[in-house]
Amino acid sequence: MTQDLNPMPWGAQDRFQAHFIVKVKNHANADNLLAKTTLKTSGHFATKKVSGVKWVGGNIAKSLSSDEELRGMILKLPYNDALIWVEPTKTGVRIHGKWKSSRELGITKELFDVYDKIASHVKESL
Repeated sequence: MTQDLNPMPWGAQDRFQAHFIVKVKNHANADNLLAKTTLKTSGHFATKKVSGVKWVGGNIAKSLSSDEELRGMILKLPYNDALIWVEPTKTGVRIHGKWKSSRELGITKELFDVYDKIASHVKESL
């Protein structure tokens, strides 16, 4: 019996996401509550910085795009934290970022404030 030199990675992976859930009683058209950031960047690799933010998706994306204060808050975030998704679930709306390793996972006050501002837009749109 020979040993496989390129084994497949099985089992638990060291990747996590922090999800922020906005509880809602009823959202009739879930597609209106779907949005994600599209980022304009400058620099490469470790020096990559966010220089522009655009939201794409349903009606909530229009509301988020028109908020200049939110745009300024996102521009101050590191590139990986500025990638944000807003997705409806059965009982609420989920706000989250990219998958991160256990060393990278953490929520700064600035990132929490961005998610909180997004949550207020979700509540207003219902």
